[in-house]
Amino acid sequence: MIQKRCANDNHGRAVVTVRFCSNCGVVVNDRIVAGRCHTEQHAKMRRAQSTYCVDCGEHLVRAR
Repeated sequence: MIQKRCANDNHGRAVVTVRFCSNCGVVVNDRIVAGRCHTEQHAKMRRAQSTYCVDCGEHLVRAR
């Protein structure tokens, strides 16, 4: 099955420096170990309009 890519550029790059895509949460580089994040890091990513954490893959946007 072919997986659809989102509009984030990390899906098509040759060198990806993050583990998870910030738009869809899919692993884009499995060679990077998943990190453990703090609430402050997730708050910064939310303010930067990220839907998923690029280090741990947690869904950042809360449902309304």
